[in-house]
Amino acid sequence: MKKFLTIMLLCGCFLTACGEVDKSESSEIPSVSAGEVGEIITPDENDEEYDLGEYRYSPSGTKLYFNDDEYPKELILTLEKYFRSFEEKDFRIYESCLSPEYIDTMSAYLEENYNYGLETSFEKQYAGLSEQMGGDFHITRIRAEKTAENSDETITEYFSNLNEFFGKDFGAEVQKNSYNFYHMTFYVIAEDSQNTESLLISGYEIIFAEKDGNYYTFG
Repeated sequence: MKKFLTIMLLCGCFLTACGEVDKSESSEIPSVSAGEVGEIITPDENDEEYDLGEYRYSPSGTKLYFNDDEYPKELILTLEKYFRSFEEKDFRIYESCLSPEYIDTMSAYLEENYNYGLETSFEKQYAGLSEQMGGDFHITRIRAEKTAENSDETITEYFSNLNEFFGKDFGAEVQKNSYNFYHMTFYVIAEDSQNTESLLISGYEIIFAEKDGNYYTFG
């Protein structure tokens, strides 16, 4: 069964696998300009992080593990921004990562069925993440990988499920206003108030729509 982040959020759940991750000695984080990612860093074979592979720093200091032949850096930075919004408890940042069509449709759905809006949904999502981490947390690493299955088929199925959920052809609205879609499997590692890193999100899938050079998700 595919573990789609959006579907879990729609159902009011944030199911994750959690486990401690080895953390090497801290080192100085290089300065990275806004909207950019740092140079590729390859850990030494004797480094505890060697098996995690190459990474780049984001402007916020997050270690990003991705192949830029597969995903644009702007997309990965949007994925980081999405989770940074929970870390910072900032609904406006969260909202800026969402498809405008999703914002309108989900807001109406929540008001009709639960008598609260998207901001309350965001607060509930934050509460689930915070409870898992034992309080406030800080995103330290994000990995994005190609999925094994056919992405075109998965994207079609994904929007079909959302159509059924919302009771309308939501996918057609999104596709009419989007240039491209990206499908990935991702992992998120965060540290708690004791600076202990744990696996916060493990092997979930997410879809982004590209529009006017920006990237938006659905959840």
